[in-house]
Amino acid sequence: MSSLTTAVRSVSFALALAAGAALGGETVVDLPNGIKGTLALPDAGATGPAVVMLHGFGSSRDEVGGLFALQAATLAAEGIASLRIDFRGTGESAGDMADTTFEGLLADAATARAYLADVEGVDAARIGVVGYSFGAAIAMLDPRAYASVVVWGQMGDLQAEFHEFLGQEFYDRARAEGVASVDLGWRVVTLRQGFFDSLETHDLAARFAGYDGPFLTIAGEADPATGYFEQYLGLAAGKKDSLVIAGADHMLGVFSEQPEFGEQVIAATTQWLGDTL
Repeated sequence: MSSLTTAVRSVSFALALAAGAALGGETVVDLPNGIKGTLALPDAGATGPAVVMLHGFGSSRDEVGGLFALQAATLAAEGIASLRIDFRGTGESAGDMADTTFEGLLADAATARAYLADVEGVDAARIGVVGYSFGAAIAMLDPRAYASVVVWGQMGDLQAEFHEFLGQEFYDRARAEGVASVDLGWRVVTLRQGFFDSLETHDLAARFAGYDGPFLTIAGEADPATGYFEQYLGLAAGKKDSLVIAGADHMLGVFSEQPEFGEQVIAATTQWLGDTL
């Protein structure tokens, strides 16, 4: 853990800001099935490694506080291409979030991988993933599709966490009426019963167990995700590490105006992917 912590402390958040040229050179792209994405390439073009970025529940491809946009710029400055997408029904992608299922989300991630693999200069065998929160779960449900996995604020028990997050009343209404809505504070989310049916068929721990590629899990000190670190590091069979951001919560300082938390996360992610892809 000491080498990772040293790397984080040695990488300044200015690296992301200095990568403004990479941000300026980004391209909004249209993927199959109405998926919208943003492709970020190094100034010299792709030279092998690349990363798919999967956003959290009810979010969109730049993520809260623009964290994914900053991560993409920092990766580009280090010679790593990336593609961040809006899952169908979110952001600028086609569809209705109410129709979300885990099968659909996994298909969207596969579509992103396929698109990125076809980009000139990208090595399909060197595509990693960064997933945040719910996006972390989608990455961890299919980890063997990636050469390296980095997750922020990971989930650990899908059924229990969604039940706590949405509440019994939401579940009961969806079961009785086939659809239910909840106000998350930043947006109203509507889901059909199909989401919960698909939720019941996906055991995150079972799907992740035995993954032998590189795995890094990062979360704020006050994020319940840290409670899953020991379990999932134990399930991982390859190179693995964790990073707890002191003083941070699940939102990594975005709403508490503490950008230094995002600085640490982006630096650690960049270092890890640079070393493992």
